[in-house]
Order: sequence, then structure tokens, then C-alpha cells
Amino acid sequence: MLATPHLLAEFNAWANARLHGAAASLPAAEVSRDRGAFFGSILGTLNHILLVDQLYRDRLEARQSTFKGLDDILHADMAGLTAAQSAIDAHYMAYTAGLSDADLDGEVAFTTLMDQAEDWRVPLRVYLSNLSQHQVHHRGQAYALLNQAGVNVPSIGFIEFCMDEKQGMVSRTPV
Repeated sequence: MLATPHLLAEFNAWANARLHGAAASLPAAEVSRDRGAFFGSILGTLNHILLVDQLYRDRLEARQSTFKGLDDILHADMAGLTAAQSAIDAHYMAYTAGLSDADLDGEVAFTTLMDQAEDWRVPLRVYLSNLSQHQVHHRGQAYALLNQAGVNVPSIGFIEFCMDEKQGMVSRTPV
């Protein structure tokens, strides 16, 4: 089975919920402690994931983003951040559920946030795949930060998602 945009949206929601659950086990001071990561803290890294999810949505809905930078803190507490992440994950699951192949072949036009901004046009399927890859990249960072903080984080791998959520998609046999 192909990793469709809808399946990837389901995977992202599953993995985000697991990471947020693990982060919620830490005191607020530990979640927001600067750990020398690209976005500083666990909270900063999880905020970045949400921010980019919202940025991509803004572009899809032809809205101007209000973000000042990619390190903006949208929620200073895990409860608010988790609720917002859960809501946008639900949005992407609903949005991708109704997409046809023709929709996915359509283009998304946007201006990059690079130092020297450029206007890009990409197929929607590439755009949504990039969004998923972005999440995977930064969830890996958050996973490492949580492990460094002493949290036993559950697996957030795609195969584990398929075993947990999509029984029959993958199989395993004890050796």
C-alpha cells in the first residue's frame, strides 16, 4: 500500500500524540529548558512543528501568515500546544481524506521564507509529502531531547504506526 497523503496525516497525528504525551510527563520547567537544540527546548521544537503545520495550511487556504519567525512560540504550555496540535492534525486528516489524484496533481503556489524569498509552484502531493517529512525530521529531534531528559518515549516509527493502527498492513512473526 502506498503512503498516501491521508495515511501520512494519520501517521503524523499518531506520532504527535505520542510525543506530546511523553512531553506532558515532564514538569513545565523541564519542557521549556533550553537544551541547545535548533529550537532550544522540547517546547520550542514542538511549537515549530505546529507553526509549520499552520504555515502550510495558511498557504493552502491562500491566507497570509502572521508568523514573525520559524521559532515563534505559539503556546507556552503543553496543554495549549497539545490541543492546538491535535486540532491541526485533525484538520489535515479531514483535508487529505477527500483528495483525488487530480487534486494531488494540482499545484500549490507560495513564496518561500528563505533569506532571499522565491516564488515556488509545486504539486500538492509533493507539498503534503514535504509537510510530513518536516514533521518526521523535527519529531526525531524532540524524541532525542525527551530521551535526554530521561523520558521513556514510545516508538514513533511509521512501521509501528502501521502495526498499531493499520493491522493487516504489515505483519510480524516472532523469531
